[in-house]
Amino acid sequence: MRITYAMHVNWRWIRQRPHVLAEQLAQTHALSLLHYAMYHRQHRAAEQAPPFPAHELRRLPERVKRLGAPLRALNARWIGHQVARAVRAEGSELLWVTHPDFAAAALALDGLPVVYDCMDDHAAFDAAAAPALLAAEQRLVARADLVLFSSATLAQRVAARARLRRHEVVNNGVADSLLERAAAPARAAAGADDGPVLGYFGTVSHWFDWPLVLHLLDALPGARLMLAGPLETALPTHPRVRHAGVLAHADLGAFVAGCDVLVMPFVVNRLIEAVDPVKLYEYVAFGRPALAPRYAESERFEPWVTLYRDAEEALAQLRAGAAAGTDAAARGRFLAANSWRQRVRQIEQAIGAGRAGQARPAAAPNPA
Repeated sequence: MRITYAMHVNWRWIRQRPHVLAEQLAQTHALSLLHYAMYHRQHRAAEQAPPFPAHELRRLPERVKRLGAPLRALNARWIGHQVARAVRAEGSELLWVTHPDFAAAALALDGLPVVYDCMDDHAAFDAAAAPALLAAEQRLVARADLVLFSSATLAQRVAARARLRRHEVVNNGVADSLLERAAAPARAAAGADDGPVLGYFGTVSHWFDWPLVLHLLDALPGARLMLAGPLETALPTHPRVRHAGVLAHADLGAFVAGCDVLVMPFVVNRLIEAVDPVKLYEYVAFGRPALAPRYAESERFEPWVTLYRDAEEALAQLRAGAAAGTDAAARGRFLAANSWRQRVRQIEQAIGAGRAGQARPAAAPNPA
């Protein structure tokens, strides 16, 4: 099948769900990638070029779109025109999109099957843009032949505000390259006298819980925080906070080796509540003690990740070593059942069912 795959991040951005699913689908389909041009080169993660035909989509910079609704509408029409032109030129049999920005393109291509892979509650990123994004999302899910949701919470939320035709909850997963790590025993925290090295890799943005982190560093005078990934917010001035830059995915192993406990210090707001965190699958695969906030979508990672409800519980867990599950065999089974390869098998079955005309009910989300 010929697939035009339109994703709302650049290929050289840090590796996320759209990157992995594109690579997996390209193994069995003729896939052509459309991805956003990158305006902030410091965010590049030095990944290789796409291993399939690719074209960058031009768009208005965020600072321009924020000037008003007419500019956001112009941006949507411009993106839609580029996607529709590419689909027609390539003779695609399916359009895969990852964001409400592509609603105009999907609507312009009447009769072409559309899959919308919804990985986030996009309207929760930006309050000013939320009304336009919600309206575009409603149009897109009503048009899509299949909507994939990365979490059950996200599926329930979208189902309450838009008319779904067919959908499937397809959680995030772990890459095959990390599965071999599951055979190694989990490493306990070093418990050094000068305090643990806390590690985090990924985007540092407004959802990062700096009050919590600074509280932990103050309570553990020898502790340090090591960060790797793009910075979308300023770092606090603190002598024990270090930023290693934006790393390629292949370099994460060396970064993690220097950390005692991997942390995901996120504020559990409306955006995070709907997130199935890719990061926690990766933390489990690295076999390090890990610490993350407790919410509905993080609870499936127990006992491999230690969860906390508030700052004091997080501190107590760190002082106790935030021990990870030590059963390597059980950890391996968890990761194998949650690999990206398994996720793509689920997606292929859902697409195949739709092509065969086997309708699925869309009244309630499937269990994760």
